[in-house]
Amino acid sequence: MSHPIIHFDYDFSPYGQKTKLLLTAASVKYKKCDQPVVLPRPDLEALGITYRRIPLLAVGKDVYADSALIIDLITSKLAKSGAVATSPADKAFETWGNVTFVEMLGIIPSQALTPEFVKDRETIFPLVKRSDLKSLRPSTVAGFQSRCREVEERFLANGSGPFMNGEKLSLADIHFIWCVRWGMKDLGAANEAGCGKDAFPKLWKLIESLPPAEPEVLGSEEALKTIKGGEYSADGATSVMKGDPLGLSAGTPVTIESADAKPGAHVQVGKLVGTSHSEVVLEVGNDGVRLHFPRIGYIVRAQ
Repeated sequence: MSHPIIHFDYDFSPYGQKTKLLLTAASVKYKKCDQPVVLPRPDLEALGITYRRIPLLAVGKDVYADSALIIDLITSKLAKSGAVATSPADKAFETWGNVTFVEMLGIIPSQALTPEFVKDRETIFPLVKRSDLKSLRPSTVAGFQSRCREVEERFLANGSGPFMNGEKLSLADIHFIWCVRWGMKDLGAANEAGCGKDAFPKLWKLIESLPPAEPEVLGSEEALKTIKGGEYSADGATSVMKGDPLGLSAGTPVTIESADAKPGAHVQVGKLVGTSHSEVVLEVGNDGVRLHFPRIGYIVRAQ
């Protein structure tokens, strides 16, 4: 695909690290536009986007929300043929990674839990405002070690390494290692007794074998100009599919929000462009930007 590809994230973002890892492994040429760790995010607001989660991936004038949809897009449309192996088990490994990520929130260093950070995250991760959060760390570390043991003794048990199926990085590897790497390196779990290379040599060999994601960084002005002046890249969900359960027609003003966030906290407004079995597409803002969401995990309502 020849459309410019821009990844919106911040370096500490675990899901942003995951999607950048896949883009890199899949030999996709992309650039990134750094975003603030907490709201507001003026760059996204300038595109008409109030959806609050990171990452987002722009391909031309189409912007994709939610890492699950971004990953499906990369593997189905953007990846160089054969660059990343896939299998029917990938969704199971994706679920394992998502569950493990939530379990790990109790390891977040106390110095990162500033009042600003807690206020920003409490609508999507209520655990961060627990008064006893600091006391959860020992138990959370123990649970994390158990997850690492699953990786070491089950996922990597039969391979010659460094990856699950040998020398070639697979989507399954990415689905389970992103959160483990984030926990070890960004949350400091690697400094805990029982989390080092002596305890998990195969796991650490995998982490150290991952390709570095080093995209060119775009400034805000250039990123916005590129997207607003771009062309649409998507070839699906440009009309409402027949028999869609929403019962809405194209052009209807709608709202969409994450099903697992505080109701009404981060609503995205737009005009319905189209639907498919896997996507809902809205036109947002004043420049015709199209914002894509997955069907799973989102609530759409007529405005």
